[in-house]
Amino acid sequence: MLFARVISAVLFYALFFLGLFNPWFVWALPVLLSVACLLALREFVHLGPYPPRHSFLLLAYGAALWMLADAYLYRLDHALLILGLLTVVSLGLGTLIRERHFAQMAGICLIGMLYATLPLALMTYIWREAVATDQFNGQHYLIFLVLVTQSADVGAYFIGRFWGRHKLAPQLSPGKTWEGFFGGVALALLVAALMKLSWNNVDRIFAWREVAVLSLLFAVVGTLGDLAESWLKRNAGIKDSGQTYTGHGGMLDVIDSLLFTTIFYYAYLGLSPKHPTEIF
Repeated sequence: MLFARVISAVLFYALFFLGLFNPWFVWALPVLLSVACLLALREFVHLGPYPPRHSFLLLAYGAALWMLADAYLYRLDHALLILGLLTVVSLGLGTLIRERHFAQMAGICLIGMLYATLPLALMTYIWREAVATDQFNGQHYLIFLVLVTQSADVGAYFIGRFWGRHKLAPQLSPGKTWEGFFGGVALALLVAALMKLSWNNVDRIFAWREVAVLSLLFAVVGTLGDLAESWLKRNAGIKDSGQTYTGHGGMLDVIDSLLFTTIFYYAYLGLSPKHPTEIF
């Protein structure tokens, strides 16, 4: 499993960085995010007590791809319209086919869009704005988000695996420990500090106070995202949300922390007058 995690991380970051900076691989990042979105959405809607019919799932897929395309082409100008249409069309479909649990199915699809699609659409939007305006701020905002979030995950995994003794939330996730949590916080702070010291663009866009605040935010919120996904799986009576070649289980197991941190990150940057309004 450890070998699979390392190989998948190398492949992911290779495509991620190529998609950010190499014009020959400009397709890599939106394709990567689209695939991750569809897999995560499929896994999420099957965690509920009433897994939706294929027709509801296809509606959710279509809405997810539309939102990602809207983020790429129109800066998410039509996001509320997409969510509204998904709501009324799925409820209307359930009425026409006389599905007994149509409200629950429609609700699961809608929440799945907000949970598994919106954060990835925000990442697509930030990346697209950076490419369209020929600015590199957007790329570096994304790099900071992904690397620091993943550093917290890596630190928590390895410290918890080798030195974890005290359970963090045994009823939610038996494998999580306080030692692992603090190891994740420490590694997130270390990686963020190294980026601040050695990466000019990151040094330019973030002050030291922001580096510290965001690192702690990612570690705490990312852990909450991980625990939330673990609780969803526990309620559904499964160990992994799905099957991938990453060594983590399903796609939700891979990006659960990032889905939470992206929303908080975007909110923080959008409320800060320091950061460019053309992107946030």
